[in-house]
Amino acid sequence: LLPVTFPTILANNTLGIAVGMACNICSFNLAELCNTTIALMKDPRHDISTTMPAPDFVGGGQILYDEAQMREIYENGRGSVKVRARYNAVPTTTVEAIMDKIAELVKAGKIKEISDMRDETDLNGLKLTLDLKRGVDAEKLMAKLFKTTPLEDSFSANFNILVSGQPKVMGVREILN
Repeated sequence: LLPVTFPTILANNTLGIAVGMACNICSFNLAELCNTTIALMKDPRHDISTTMPAPDFVGGGQILYDEAQMREIYENGRGSVKVRARYNAVPTTTVEAIMDKIAELVKAGKIKEISDMRDETDLNGLKLTLDLKRGVDAEKLMAKLFKTTPLEDSFSANFNILVSGQPKVMGVREILN
């Protein structure tokens, strides 16, 4: 990356692999990133989590916040963030990978609560509609689907950055400094 006036390495999702090393850097909200940078310039001991609470994933997923994991990422550049799909339960009534996994689980008899499944993705975004059998508890079914499908996944952070031609794993604080 070329030198810029703000830490672009943390503003854009960065993923890469080379001989014997890899990096996986999650993106953060630009305004929060700039405010945190300013706060660190004023006070090097600033608590980053007060101005930049978590990564900002563009897919619209919901972060299952784990304070200890976030502190690891902020201080050491390694850790894991769980990201979960958002859903709405309506009593009346990549997506292909999720549909394939759900179909596989239904065929195997591991999920019996679903009567039909439709991909209703349009210009407004991804949308997968599941019709549930009568009397099914949608919350319990979603908990099961989060465990067994890609509707919930972990982002394993590895902030491995080349500094003067040498790879170095850095925490958010060190990168901002």
